Amino acid sequence: MDRRESLKNLLAGAAITSALFTQLSCERAPDHEESAAASPSDFPFEGTRTQEEQRRDARMHATDFFLESEKQTLTTLSDLILPEDGKGPAASKTGVVDFIEFMALDFPDFQVPLRAGLAWLSAESLERFENNDFSALQPAQQKQLLDEIAYLPDDPMEELTAPVAFFDLVRGLVLTGYFTSKEGVADLGYKGNMANIWDGVPQEVLAKHDIEYDPAWEAKCINQDTRETLAEWDENGKLLN
Repeated sequence: MDRRESLKNLLAGAAITSALFTQLSCERAPDHEESAAASPSDFPFEGTRTQEEQRRDARMHATDFFLESEKQTLTTLSDLILPEDGKGPAASKTGVVDFIEFMALDFPDFQVPLRAGLAWLSAESLERFENNDFSALQPAQQKQLLDEIAYLPDDPMEELTAPVAFFDLVRGLVLTGYFTSKEGVADLGYKGNMANIWDGVPQEVLAKHDIEYDPAWEAKCINQDTRETLAEWDENGKLLN
């Protein structure tokens, strides 16, 4: 099983977990006043949203939570978690960073662990490699840092350290964002609801119950030549075709 397949299984079998950091570094509260420039009509699905939901969506789309430097770090983390391969593009190419920002605004409990975790990663990069920009580190240096926080303890009851909880949260958000994107759905091979061909109940089953089809109904209901034709009924509920 390759790494991408393993991540699919991780997404299917594990819920996103988060743990609040005890302190918040460099927090910048979302400025909801910026929403004045946004209109609910700027966003899709108007017919399925109430006016209040549309106004809330507009506020969120008009708000930036992450700094540009934080977005760059999240882009790097996303592509380290799920890089490009023969089955799909790198995670960042599918909009997962925007998805993570939307989730941080939609679920405020994510804000502290995400921002504090990014601050921790920057501080560790500076202390160990004299560069606070994680994205600018050499791949071996990035791997050294992530190897310390990328693995969950063997004991599921063991409390996660804050850096491990941060990476686990980011990993879950990246996987969720990717595998719900157009590219991720194609990667999964999901085709959705598709019409199949029904040839009726097998003859051995009909014989077992001593029943048989009415030939007239069978001709109407199990005729693959007319499977694309919509059924029509008369005023008495009689099937016409």
